[in-house]
Amino acid sequence: MKSYKVMAFAAVSAVAFCATTALAVPAGATLSVNANATVKSSGSTGNTFVVDVNIADMTANAVGAQATVSYDPALVEFVGLAAGDDLGTIIYQSSDVANSRIIFATGVDPNNPGSGVATGNVAKLTFKAIANACVDTDAVVLGTSNVPTRITDASGNSLAFTSSNAVTLNSLGGFSLSGVPSNADVAADAGTISGALVSLAAPTASDSCGTALTVTATRSDSAALSAYYPVGTTTVHYSATDAAGNTDSSDVTVTVENYQLLDAGISLNGTILGNSTRSIRIKSGARTQVVSVAMTGANGTASDVQVPVAASYSCMSAKDTVHSLTSTGAASVSGVKYAASFALDQGDSNDDDFVDILDFGVYVGKFGAALASGNSNFNADLLVNNADFSFISVNFFHHGASCGSFTGGNGVAAISVKQLRRQGLGYLAASDLNRDGMLDANDVAYYMQHGIQKAERPDAPTVAW
Repeated sequence: MKSYKVMAFAAVSAVAFCATTALAVPAGATLSVNANATVKSSGSTGNTFVVDVNIADMTANAVGAQATVSYDPALVEFVGLAAGDDLGTIIYQSSDVANSRIIFATGVDPNNPGSGVATGNVAKLTFKAIANACVDTDAVVLGTSNVPTRITDASGNSLAFTSSNAVTLNSLGGFSLSGVPSNADVAADAGTISGALVSLAAPTASDSCGTALTVTATRSDSAALSAYYPVGTTTVHYSATDAAGNTDSSDVTVTVENYQLLDAGISLNGTILGNSTRSIRIKSGARTQVVSVAMTGANGTASDVQVPVAASYSCMSAKDTVHSLTSTGAASVSGVKYAASFALDQGDSNDDDFVDILDFGVYVGKFGAALASGNSNFNADLLVNNADFSFISVNFFHHGASCGSFTGGNGVAAISVKQLRRQGLGYLAASDLNRDGMLDANDVAYYMQHGIQKAERPDAPTVAW
């Protein structure tokens, strides 16, 4: 290795690096490698870092230096050597890859040596991090070889110093967000036209060394996370970045449907003897829909009925399509849904929102049929019989309620058999029990006296309803 020193030192005629006389130096004078680097650990742009070789607090100015720098090949890879800021000429360098070290000599410009420096930058070595390391303090150090590490002044003296290593390397690998919430698909909240308030569980992140990271969240509509999500789809972008610039992100969509939800409580007035399934027509604003409601006795609930988005509902209506008159009610806000209750008067078998002589005709035609949920089986037992007739008699000539003016027309008190047939209702002709050619109150009176048995010949009218 003597030939190395001859090559190095001959390049600076004003400097004799081979001198061995050392000058006394104050305590703390150093030759050091130092860097504080947090970088990506492999492959990605930005994973290089620079280690400075510096001198500090010398009693005489230095004009040259030579050093061996060793590195851990499992953690870093040598990239290159550059002149320092203060000793600005690289005189010699050798990369000893087999032993994971770099040997170099550096000095001032030989044509303009000046007085040298007491404190300054000797050289810059660039390394690349190739593996994860959490606060490694010896990945790069001042090493030893048969070329001694030393500093020389303008007179050729070797200046005494203390070597120091102050490299702190934190090389970080990639990471992933944890606990990213699923996409959300919800109805709009009741009581507002702004959309829905949606709470998403925030994801978390830690770097490859386990340090917690800040996860940021932004919405595609630029609103705060706590603000209403409007009807439609909004994207929430989550991201986190570690100290080395590794980044992970994820998008979550929040879809607010163009409807709100209603829980409608349905009750049936009168004595109900069994369970049934009812087809309930619900009107809310401009929307009309029929939902199936399982009734336990007189009570049931139509859950999660979709209604148009509105700030409030002062009036909604519900009707059993083959049993009841329409009932109305105001909706209240219960959590994120609307809630309303409807009590239904029964007796309307033909869905015209009147209890009249036509419903009596339907009742007579269904009498005795084992139809638990069929027309005219108002009390939900297994038969259409006298108990069901009581619903017609109690509510006869009543009409359903409406949100606003009633538009249901007029009830029918009496109709001829000929008219029934002209209107396609000929099947109700059998309900002319007294055989006088009319379906009217006299047939009701005949039923109350004789039951469903039809007269053998026309009877004279006896009752005016």
